Amino acid sequence: MLSSLDIEKKIRALSVMDDIVDAMKAYAGAAIRKTEEIVPNIREYEQNLLSALHDIMVHFPGVTLEKQHEGRRIVVAFGSSQGLCGPYNEKMADAVSGIMTRNDLLFVIGRRLKTAIDLRHVPYGGYHDSVLSINGIQSALRETSEQIMNIYREEDFYTLTCIFTLVVERNVDISVEQILPPGIRDAESLKAAKKPPHMYLNPDLVFARILEEFLYISFYRCYVESLRSENWYRLRSMEGAAETVKEHVAELDSLQNYARQEEITEEMLEILGSGMFYGS
Repeated sequence: MLSSLDIEKKIRALSVMDDIVDAMKAYAGAAIRKTEEIVPNIREYEQNLLSALHDIMVHFPGVTLEKQHEGRRIVVAFGSSQGLCGPYNEKMADAVSGIMTRNDLLFVIGRRLKTAIDLRHVPYGGYHDSVLSINGIQSALRETSEQIMNIYREEDFYTLTCIFTLVVERNVDISVEQILPPGIRDAESLKAAKKPPHMYLNPDLVFARILEEFLYISFYRCYVESLRSENWYRLRSMEGAAETVKEHVAELDSLQNYARQEEITEEMLEILGSGMFYGS
């Protein structure tokens, strides 16, 4: 049986672990709050860009995306590079395995997701590390969007699809969203302006620039949604870990009390056995 001193050391180690878990919970909670603050603004801006693209395509019918090989698609899967987020990457890897076809090229974002993809023997054509915070999105976005668009243009792909985890309140879902070409002709929520927009620039040039901005903000949103869902999973994992630590500490407290009683009893028996209370 462990001594009370050994048990005390275990309790101290668990206390240190509990502090780490609390810090991770605070980190995840802060990341969730930051992402939740900016997501509505990103979505509104994205919708405005879609409306502008819709106006140009309606009033200038010759402006459109050049149709390449319509059956070919790039799939960009968003995961995490950090651990301690439960089944987050495993669920994404399962979803990716279910949607990939022979004509698709997979681009993976996130080291942990890449490992999960490798275990499922799903081939991929590109990889980039994920971000650790909102501050890292912009620099990562420049690199990934350039890589992906080079593949998109040079290898005659037509469709660009993003797959990421979406958290709405307490509901978690895997979202598969087509980014290019943008589905604006069939979008019911979009209404073209009655009069053609007055432009001094070439409509093709304006369309290309707005499309570029739309692609950028769409990728940005996917990064933000992925970061939020990653930390949502991490927060739940840390809450479970905190409960487990508390249970172990409670068990060790009870065991320590029992060990102390045993040690006191043994000491009393030793004293009584020594005969120090008996007269000479």
